Amino acid sequence: MGPCALFSLLLSLYACFAQNTTLRPETAPAEDPQLRAEAVRLMERAVMLTTPVWPANEEFVNFRVLHPAPGEASEGTMKIGVKAPLTKRWEFTYGTYKYIRVQDGYEMATYASDSTEPASLVSVRKLLPAFRAVFEPADLIRSIAGATVDGRPARCIDFDTLKGDQQQTGQVCVDAQTGFLLTVRIGDETIHQSAYFRFNNASLPGHIERWLGNQKLLDVDMNVVVRTDYPPEYFAYPPDAKINHACQEFHRAFADNTPQPEPKMRSNDAITVRLHGRIGKDGKPDALRVLDTARPDLAEEAIRVVSKWTYHPAMCVYQPATQEMDFEVTFKGW
Repeated sequence: MGPCALFSLLLSLYACFAQNTTLRPETAPAEDPQLRAEAVRLMERAVMLTTPVWPANEEFVNFRVLHPAPGEASEGTMKIGVKAPLTKRWEFTYGTYKYIRVQDGYEMATYASDSTEPASLVSVRKLLPAFRAVFEPADLIRSIAGATVDGRPARCIDFDTLKGDQQQTGQVCVDAQTGFLLTVRIGDETIHQSAYFRFNNASLPGHIERWLGNQKLLDVDMNVVVRTDYPPEYFAYPPDAKINHACQEFHRAFADNTPQPEPKMRSNDAITVRLHGRIGKDGKPDALRVLDTARPDLAEEAIRVVSKWTYHPAMCVYQPATQEMDFEVTFKGW
């Protein structure tokens, strides 16, 4: 289990804020099965190369937020120590926000200086320890061609992602020699990984960037080392910590009523806004924050829309429980 296992996600390809256009199914060209098979092979290899067996380790992360939201900081740090699968410590610092969690078996001791985690910190967590992607059935592979990325030969996969009556163009580039994932672009959003270093039986990116168009949003530097000599005080519970226990039988929340905004005009052009928050024990979303501010004019409306959604809450041993979740709001003709 990796140092970020509590928070990391296997991400399918998407954009937080992306302009979508219409693809008419009757005019879409047929996909070449051999081309798709090769694209899937390249992506699966890239994922395999960045999936190590995790020994006891310590992870160090420094990140920069190039365009922080009002009141947020421009820099932050993360440190994650893993002595054993159920003995871990997380420490995040971002401006005035401080988060420490220590896991001892199924018991968790958590201190947070604020009940709401900053959106930029959420975005950084989701990129670590490596951005991994899979091609979904709705992804239509167009071509695979040679290119040069960061001065190295690469193989780039051009594809379209279909979602309802919208289409997003995208490209994935892998290093032609090593197979490492170099860039993932969907619409205007790009994830860039570089400075790979060897860790145990795999490799991890030492540098990750997230761009929206020509604007860099996040700059992340990471290093992970094998460590077994933790002092006893490293895993001491933080002062004023809240004690709870990990759920040993968890069932995820599912949607009851999640209507999207009404279109403002007759157009298939759409903007998708992605938020992060939690589903409470009552099945209602709260602690919502938009993960980007590229469209601040839609941020408040997206929060208003999601706050009215309802879910069947997550269950822990058949009792209602809270759950962190991402939400997507699609604005047509806005």
